[in-house]
Amino acid sequence: MKHLKAAFLVVVLCFAQNVRSQNILPPQKVFDLYFESFVKYNDNSLKELNSYLINFLGKENTHKMSLQESYDQKVDSFTNIFLSNLSPEVSSVCKNEAREYFKVLIGNFKNATYSIKDIKTVPSELIKDQKNSEVDYEVSFKVPAEASQINIGDIKKIGPGEMKKFLIDITNNLKNTDKVVSTRQKFSLYQVKYGTDTYYWNGGPQEMAWKLNEFYFKNIN
Repeated sequence: MKHLKAAFLVVVLCFAQNVRSQNILPPQKVFDLYFESFVKYNDNSLKELNSYLINFLGKENTHKMSLQESYDQKVDSFTNIFLSNLSPEVSSVCKNEAREYFKVLIGNFKNATYSIKDIKTVPSELIKDQKNSEVDYEVSFKVPAEASQINIGDIKKIGPGEMKKFLIDITNNLKNTDKVVSTRQKFSLYQVKYGTDTYYWNGGPQEMAWKLNEFYFKNIN
C-alpha cells in the first residue's frame, strides 16, 4: 500500500509540472479547507477545496461526496446500532430520541475549533527529494463538565418509558457543553512545485477526522 501511494504521488507530481493553476493558496488556507470539509462537514468548503485541487490533480482525483449526506448517514448508523440492542417495542418508541442524541453528539464534534501552532517544511517519508508542509495544530471540543449520573443497568430490561427518559436526559447533559478539551495534532500537506509557485494537498484527509474522533469520544462523559 505504501509503494502504491508513493507511485501515485510521483504520477501526480509529474502531471503537475504540465499544469499551471491560477488558484494559488497558502498552506494555512489549504489546511483550513481540509478541516472545514472533513471535520466540520462543510460542503461549501469541499467545493472550494475541489476547485483548488482540480488544477493540479485533475477532476478524477477530487473528492466526490456530499458531506451533509455523510453526516446524516453517520447519525443514522450510530442510531441504528444503538436501537438494534433494544427490544423491538422499545426501539420503535425511542427512535426519535435516540437519533436526537447522536445528532447532538456528532454535532458537538463538528463544532470543533482549531488554531495553527506551527507550519514547517519537512522531507517526505515516501518520496526522495520531496518536501511536505507539516501543520502542527490544536483542536478544541466542548463537552459536558460532569458525567451523566443516570444508570440504566441492563439495557435489554428497560421499558419504553424509562428508555425514552434516559435518552432525553443524556441528550440534555450533552447539550451542557461547559468544558473545553484540546488535543495537538499534525497534518501533512504534500508540496507540488511549479516554477516559483507551490501547491498543497493531502491524499488521505479522512485520517484527520479519525484521530479527532478517537480523542473526542474518549472525552465524552
